[in-house]
Amino acid sequence: MSPCLRLVFASLICINLIVAPLKSTDEYDPLIAEILSEGSQYRWVKWIAALSGAEPISTDSGEAVIRTRSSYVMFEPNQSPSAFQYVQDELQALGLEEGEDFIVHTYAFPYGERYPERNWKNLILTFPGEDPTLQDERVLLVAHMDSTSGQEGELAPGADDNASGAAGLLEAAARLRHYNFERTIHLVWFSGEEQNRYGSKYFVRDYEDWLPEIAGVINMDMFAFDWDNDRCFEVHTGTLPGSQQIGQDMADMIELYDLDLRFDLIDDETAYTLADQYPFWQAGVPAVMVFENFFYQEGKTCGNVDRNTQYHTVADRLPYINQDTGYAILQAAIATLVHLAGPIQACFATPLQAFSYSEFEIVTLNWNALENASYYQAWINEGAGWQLLGETGNLRWEHTATKAQQEADYLVIAVSDTGCQSEPAITHPRKIYAHFE
Repeated sequence: MSPCLRLVFASLICINLIVAPLKSTDEYDPLIAEILSEGSQYRWVKWIAALSGAEPISTDSGEAVIRTRSSYVMFEPNQSPSAFQYVQDELQALGLEEGEDFIVHTYAFPYGERYPERNWKNLILTFPGEDPTLQDERVLLVAHMDSTSGQEGELAPGADDNASGAAGLLEAAARLRHYNFERTIHLVWFSGEEQNRYGSKYFVRDYEDWLPEIAGVINMDMFAFDWDNDRCFEVHTGTLPGSQQIGQDMADMIELYDLDLRFDLIDDETAYTLADQYPFWQAGVPAVMVFENFFYQEGKTCGNVDRNTQYHTVADRLPYINQDTGYAILQAAIATLVHLAGPIQACFATPLQAFSYSEFEIVTLNWNALENASYYQAWINEGAGWQLLGETGNLRWEHTATKAQQEADYLVIAVSDTGCQSEPAITHPRKIYAHFE
């Protein structure tokens, strides 16, 4: 996130929101509990490790380490490994497709028309709403993916600031793809936050027509440090009543789903403005910032400051992450997002089941039909991650396999016409007969 200074709110530009009233949070929702139960702290931490260079990632040239996520570096031609490309690859590994499920938003900074291919980029993943009266309304979970340090051109791991948030959006995507919601959900990875919030500023400008339709924005920025282990964090709402309501919703989610967290609600002019929720505040859009215990709030809950002093340095690495507290805060944010979106049901009422067998050089996959499935995806994992073999409207897939591929794992995913996915059905081929020259 940007350098930590307390600034007074600039005057807000009000717009007339047309979104419908949100549901009350005073009742336990079994569907929200189900979505929370399907999360994986291990998966979230693995993504933080990859984005911060603690673990290598696979590239076309072999394994490599992401050493910096500086916006000055991430979008340069031939930059490898690129954290921006890595996030896209991980979305594709979840069965989400560029152009259909997510898009790249290139904005006119810093090179404008001179070098358009080098301009900075945001990533926008969409889960379309399903309710006829609410599907045009939007809720956003956002985080900045860029990092900085005194050596950001070469080394800026940014595990807390803000791989915690960028990985949190991937974790949200892994769950939300299996459910239908009343409102449309957007997960947005911003760039340029460390350089005066350029990604979110241009997003608000370029997607101005969305603003009256946005019911709420949750910004996840640097929330995984908790050195004193008191499970206390901050929610910055500012003075907009809609933002303050989202803060109250989060408090209700923490209590309803027993997340064992406490937070200070910063709901006045001292709320933090140097992060990606601020352009939304300026446009009158309800938004909150989820933040670790960074500031001292006299007479409030968290008490003494518990600040990650390694942020914006080359030492902002995985060992400083409090995995339990950070993951619980992520759970609270996802629960609040799902509440705002209005969960309807899982994408498919019955599970997908698949079986497979190998005969000579052919591996054959078969699976049951699911009601409302538009098509099916077939995947293979030879040990380096899942790769898409293809898509079909049939209930069968034949793959000409090498000997090694006959030993691989396969999976099948059903996809609805809105892009909603079934839980994957994993299968390992049973050998009928194999023959290789």
